[in-house]
Amino acid sequence: MKTTGLLVSLALAFAPLSIGCAVDDGSDPTVETASDEVAIRPTFDLWKGTGGWRFNFLASNGETLVSSQAYSSRTAALGGVLSVLDNGGIASRYEIKPSADGKAYFNLLAGNRKVIATSEIYATGENAQGGADATVRATAAYLEHWDTATGARFAVFEGSTAGKFYFRLHAKNGAVVLQSESYSSEAAALNGAFSVLDNGTAASNYEVVKTTTGSRYYLRLKSAANGQIIGTSEPYASKANATRARDAIVALLPEVELL
Repeated sequence: MKTTGLLVSLALAFAPLSIGCAVDDGSDPTVETASDEVAIRPTFDLWKGTGGWRFNFLASNGETLVSSQAYSSRTAALGGVLSVLDNGGIASRYEIKPSADGKAYFNLLAGNRKVIATSEIYATGENAQGGADATVRATAAYLEHWDTATGARFAVFEGSTAGKFYFRLHAKNGAVVLQSESYSSEAAALNGAFSVLDNGTAASNYEVVKTTTGSRYYLRLKSAANGQIIGTSEPYASKANATRARDAIVALLPEVELL
């Protein structure tokens, strides 16, 4: 089954939050569940099928621009998505190729000239070039949306230590309601955000935990499969407030857009 993609905003300038630094004034915590309607934009479809994980990059009209090879894991496929965004806006990264039936297609290449994704077949080489040009424009539009995204969303970013990546889940009002521990790659952090979506809609996957001082409470979201901690919340003034925040996050997640 296809999973319509995750809206991710890369915020490289931010450092990870510390649980001990967050402040709760004791008021009733709320996480707004409505998401802002966004303009039609290019999207990614990511799914697990025969042979592994794959993705398509789709134009705003729903037409497939490029498709990936099969990957052995979701994290690896997300690395491919990020590679499309790193390279897809560069015209020189496209090569037009003749197909076996005398038509044409194009490949999107990485800097090392390895194929990242491939187009469908076009009637002529000129048409294939037009498809490549459309993919350049679609990449720019997608990245612009990332740069301007607000409201309920995930943000994946590199922390103050080089090579360490994190994600945050933001509510509609911009408040950070969950944050991750460090990951060794951007794709792994993005996969961690997917894990929040996989596990975060079940209240039973959250723990309400006392802070080390015992005066406040925070949430830990765990994987249902292996019990690994996926994300933690800010501290709340009471256990009841933390529990209400958990319920609000559960309600929020279905409203958060995907790729």
